[in-house]
Amino acid sequence: MFSITKSVTARKIASNTIYQIVGKAITMSVTIAITVLITRFLGRSAYGQFSLMQSFPALFFIIADFGFNAVATRVLTQDFSKANKYFANVLAIRLLMSLVLITVSGMALLLFPYSEYLRIGIQVGLLMILTQALFATTNIIFQVKLRYDLSTIGLVAGSLATLVFALIAVNQNWGVFWINFGYVLAGLVTFFVNATFVKRLGVKISLSFDADVWKYLFVQALPLGLMFVFSQINFKADSILLSVLPLPQKFNLSNTDSVALYSLPYKIFEVSLVLPTFFMNSMYPVFVRHMSAGSKKLKQTFYKSMLVLFGGGLIVGLAGYVLAPIIIKLLGGSEFEASVSVLRILLGGVFLFYLTQPISWLIVTLKKQVYLPIVYFISAAFNLLLNTILIPKYSFYASAYLTWVSEILILILLAFFAVKAYKTFYAKA
Repeated sequence: MFSITKSVTARKIASNTIYQIVGKAITMSVTIAITVLITRFLGRSAYGQFSLMQSFPALFFIIADFGFNAVATRVLTQDFSKANKYFANVLAIRLLMSLVLITVSGMALLLFPYSEYLRIGIQVGLLMILTQALFATTNIIFQVKLRYDLSTIGLVAGSLATLVFALIAVNQNWGVFWINFGYVLAGLVTFFVNATFVKRLGVKISLSFDADVWKYLFVQALPLGLMFVFSQINFKADSILLSVLPLPQKFNLSNTDSVALYSLPYKIFEVSLVLPTFFMNSMYPVFVRHMSAGSKKLKQTFYKSMLVLFGGGLIVGLAGYVLAPIIIKLLGGSEFEASVSVLRILLGGVFLFYLTQPISWLIVTLKKQVYLPIVYFISAAFNLLLNTILIPKYSFYASAYLTWVSEILILILLAFFAVKAYKTFYAKA
């Protein structure tokens, strides 16, 4: 009986990881197509503007998320009868947080030395904070039920809507502003599709204010939410800094062109990180169940996860390094030749990111997420400080190296706190 249960669980993890990879492959293909449309038909500077319209709002995606999914998933994995209550409250919290973030970040944008066209484009893009929050909330149910096939359908529908809108915008010569707006519309398409599936799984789409639930969610999610915020700074702040800091004259590149040359390989690098993300989305509920089964069971599951992801990281990094010139040429053309070395630098340390994810989720499983903000705050401060110092001297090359140097620091700190959390949790058991 145990072997049958184990086999079923393994198959569910594998199938859900595959569903997410297939969905990401389709959405990635759409991203590639839109990238090619912009770089080939609108040029490098236009792609730099588009990248800023996307990356500035992305700084705030994770704040709207704030770790509520992890808390709700842990609760609902153990008692799904609370699904309606938790879904309604998380949805209400995220709607409120999104509206506040859109307002505050829109006002803060006035302080940046951007053109009026770029500033308006970013302000429109800020609506993606809301659509991303809606999408993330529906994923709570899909994660608990291990039904990422349904989430993938919604994501693919939104991506196809984005592509159609982008094709129209390029054909009509509307510019990157409208391509960026297409992502907002696509986010709404994704949410409405996903909401339909959530209803089929027996959960109502509603809003609720339950003071006890809100308090529990914020208290439990605060450490994880802060971790996500600091982690997002690590991932997104470099593009913003490249857009405003003085750059070395020897490269003879404007800020917008520098953002374009860095953003293209960074987008590819981000795509390479989907495997550990999707794998751990499926593994986290298993971590929670195996935690209750005892320290030995959880340890075995964790080590197997680390081994799988380490191997995957090495393969992805090596393949990406070899194929970097071909990938950049296909996506950007001759204007993006400098992006080849940036992509190789980024992928040289990609395996580190494959290792930090399971360690982070192990700490969350052991209910010691309070350690995570410390780790990512130190890394964010380290990353911001060195980027600010080194970008004026070495431009985007400094940002590329610092991306994975910062991850080494994260890996060391996570390993230290994971050992501490493991010993503390099972000492009390």
